[in-house]
Amino acid sequence: MQLGAAITKALRDFGVNELFGIPGDFILPLLQQLQQQPDALPFYYLTHEPAVVYAADAAARCANRPAAVALTYGAGALNGVNAVAQAYEEYVPLVIFAGYPSRNEVASGLQIHHQAKTIDSQRRIYTEITCLQVRLDNAETATQVLYEALQTCKEQSRPVLIEVPRDAVDLDIVPRASYAAAAKVPVSVHEDDYQRLVVALSTARRPVILSGVNVRRSGAQHAVECLAEQFNIPLVTSLLGRASINPNHSCYGGVFCGATDTLAYQLLNNADVIIALGVIYTDSNFSAHRSLISSPHFYRIDFPEQSLKSWCSRLASEPLPLFETRSLNQPELQPDTTFSTDAVVQEIHRQLSQQSTIVPIVSDVGDCLFASLRASPTDFLAPAYYASMGYSIPAALGVYVTTQRRPVVLVGDGAFLMTGLELGQCLRYGCLPIIVLINNQRWDMIEAFAPKLNCTKLHHWQYTSIATSMGIESVRVHDHPSFAKAFAKAWAEPDQAHLIDVWMPEKSRSAKLSKFAETLTSINKTNSIEV
Repeated sequence: MQLGAAITKALRDFGVNELFGIPGDFILPLLQQLQQQPDALPFYYLTHEPAVVYAADAAARCANRPAAVALTYGAGALNGVNAVAQAYEEYVPLVIFAGYPSRNEVASGLQIHHQAKTIDSQRRIYTEITCLQVRLDNAETATQVLYEALQTCKEQSRPVLIEVPRDAVDLDIVPRASYAAAAKVPVSVHEDDYQRLVVALSTARRPVILSGVNVRRSGAQHAVECLAEQFNIPLVTSLLGRASINPNHSCYGGVFCGATDTLAYQLLNNADVIIALGVIYTDSNFSAHRSLISSPHFYRIDFPEQSLKSWCSRLASEPLPLFETRSLNQPELQPDTTFSTDAVVQEIHRQLSQQSTIVPIVSDVGDCLFASLRASPTDFLAPAYYASMGYSIPAALGVYVTTQRRPVVLVGDGAFLMTGLELGQCLRYGCLPIIVLINNQRWDMIEAFAPKLNCTKLHHWQYTSIATSMGIESVRVHDHPSFAKAFAKAWAEPDQAHLIDVWMPEKSRSAKLSKFAETLTSINKTNSIEV
């Protein structure tokens, strides 16, 4: 059996339907063999390795299953390190196929091109950002090793590294008729903590569920929503876990992003029991609220240490009371009287809320991420914790490939300069997004943290001309009416990609970004616990 056939079958068995990558010499033999398979996975290639990983990352987030990446040895795989690190920290299941020198090349004793310090530096670096590292260099064990790596990726919802030597395509792989995952050792449910929580809930009056990103990664959204509905417990999400709960659910209480002027914060602050499910405890959420998570009425249920689905099912079987209904009406957002990032997102939300179809929104980091809280999309993607810039444009391709839906992309001018040219690749695959480019001619988030820094200004770029050169319809707008008109036109033309270059006035930064920067800066200066 060819290695390419074995890999294709294994990926298909785990629901992987696409491969992202960039061709490079060490991975070329494998790519050629993969493309020769009768049921070959479509191969989506981009311009730069970080963008490739971002696209696969978005595909994995959307489909809630592993996505695969193929990169060459050293120069390719190491160029993708930052993007893989982001996936690791945000629990995104990626299968990284990385090239590796052939047996003869290793035996030559020569320094191999693309090699770092040693022949195995690539693997050692990836030990920090993947949950498993394997190499397919043995015909007898390759299939077993491959399936175990994919199973680990799926169970832990984190990247794995699979190195493929250049000459591995010549191996006669021993096939497996079927694969059975090893029986998992039951994980302790922390019985004492569980019983303590049940007792606390039996007398509680204001419990709240805090839903984190791993509720979605583990496929426990429905179980969590049913648990909340059964006992009438309000649901709030972390910033990264924003897509873990349907914002239209009857128990939904909003997004907790550290700000104290939100319903989500008030619910948590007034709660006598907080059930934190699948939450990642990040500075962006908890720097100013460390006493919240150290409180005796804060109960942590973490993934993958525990099965969130099973835990919710067990709690749902307990004879707990139906808790008193609390008002979950979100404060009405006041329309901005000035043209700002908040106003732009509010207009997007107004127009998309009139549509019957699901519209994915992909946001880069920075002001557009904080302003995106002005919208309530069902499908939302953003690297809200690790926060690497340049994610959104290539992520749009991953969204489209997985869902066949047309995404709306929120991106700042700084992030666009990092990966914006990947739009040309998106068009080649039929991905025709609406790009809303928040153009404030600076790295505004950096300036929010360091107002006196003299290296945040960005040279004026003709983004509309760049877009036009790629075959994208583009327009520049300077005010609310012209933006509303441009966005409506873009939405009405689904067969054309659109870029709206939104020139922002001075001091148009969103209030949430300003407050976030002020809070973190204050904490780092004073080492205070509460702000």
